[in-house]
This record gives sequence, C-alpha cells and structure tokens, in this order.
Amino acid sequence: MKKIISSASWLFLTSMLVIGLSGCKPSGSVHGKENSGATRAEPESAEGQSSSVMTDSVNYMVERAVRYTLYDLSQRPPVAVGGAMVRMLGTGGEKGCCISLPAAWRPGMKVRVDWDEADREVIFPEKHSKELEIPRYDAPADLYVIFYPGHQVEVVASVGEPGHPLWAGKIKATPWDNCLARNERKVCKAALPKQFDAEGQRGYCHRAKANGWPDFELHCSFLLQQCIQDYEDENLCRETLWHEGKN
Repeated sequence: MKKIISSASWLFLTSMLVIGLSGCKPSGSVHGKENSGATRAEPESAEGQSSSVMTDSVNYMVERAVRYTLYDLSQRPPVAVGGAMVRMLGTGGEKGCCISLPAAWRPGMKVRVDWDEADREVIFPEKHSKELEIPRYDAPADLYVIFYPGHQVEVVASVGEPGHPLWAGKIKATPWDNCLARNERKVCKAALPKQFDAEGQRGYCHRAKANGWPDFELHCSFLLQQCIQDYEDENLCRETLWHEGKN
C-alpha cells in the first residue's frame, strides 16, 4: 500500500536523518588511525595519506525525489557518511560529512547506497540498495551520489558539480539542462519547487488595496514576479493576486 506523504512526516524523516549523521565527523585519519596531533618518527609517503571529503547528491529524475543514506564499507560495521532528501532535478548542495579517500586511488574502495523514492503524493514502498566501487580519480574530492531514472545510481569523486568542465558524472549537463534536452519546458518546470503559494495568496492584492495596507504595491510586485517565475503566465498570476472573491 502506498504511503501518503505529509509535511510532518517529511520533516520527521529529515530530522532523524540529520540526527543520525550528526555524529559523523571528519576523521583526520591516516590508514584509519585517529590523528591526535602527535609527531610521527617518520612521515608517511604520499601514497599512504588520505583526505576527509564531503558527500553530496544529484538527482536527474524529473518525476521522483529521493531519500538516501550513504555507507562507507571500508569500516566495520559500515558507517553512515552522508544522506539527504534530494528534490526532483536536485543539483548538489546537500553536503554530508564525511568519508576518507586516499591521495592515490586504489581499486576495491566501496560504498553502499540505501534509498527510496517519492513523487509529489506518495512515498513508494520499494526499498533500494546498491554497493558501488568508487571509480578512479586523480585526487580526493567530494563524493557525489547520482540518481537516474530506473533506480540507477552512480558515485563519483568530483571537484566540480554538474555543468562544470571538471564534473565527473556520466551526464555532463545539469539536471535542468538535461531535462530540457529531453522534455518540454513545462515538464521540467513542474519538477521544481514552487515559491509562490497560489492558494494562500489568492486575492491578496485586492484585499491589501481595499484595506489600505502599507507598501502593498511593493509586496504585490514581488509576489507577481515570484508567481511568474513559477508559472510563466502573467495573466494567470494577475488574476490570482487580484481575485475579488472570497479566499
């Protein structure tokens, strides 16, 4: 049975995820040993050094958002090193902390991604999990989890985000540009979170003028631009804001 999403449940799930990851600190480690600041008798070679990097996520799906947790399988038991709720066409910015990557890439470094997906109405009951080997990199960089349609997932260490020349993901364009290349603009626009509350602001300008609210013209202008940005229909936005009926 599909599970209906409520604002409270999303907030609860997000809060629990943050709490679960709050104990994850940069290790500052070399070969998994805590760096206490003590002086070593002999410095290690560059091949033995490691760097603590952030984790992040990108979502190329236009119809599904994702909630995921990333585990470092080099530790026993596996430790959560990242996770977030990633909106449709989400492009990075959900930084998590942290995972240690060696200065020189070596084969066999693995992580596990556990995730589920949701549209605007329901959380789908299917649970997904995949172990992935971290692909070759030239130098340690933020580790990105990338979600694609069809329950496909990728991890890359990358110094740039989607659209940047150094982005390491298999799709080089941003999720937005990639969507526009494959769909009508309205399909991609519908995937973005709306800032304008069409129902809550219905008739606002009419009421504001009738009641003589101060600076209502400035506020109406701001709301109009916000509405146009979301709906790309100026006439619809003006009709909404100046509606004379009961809200």
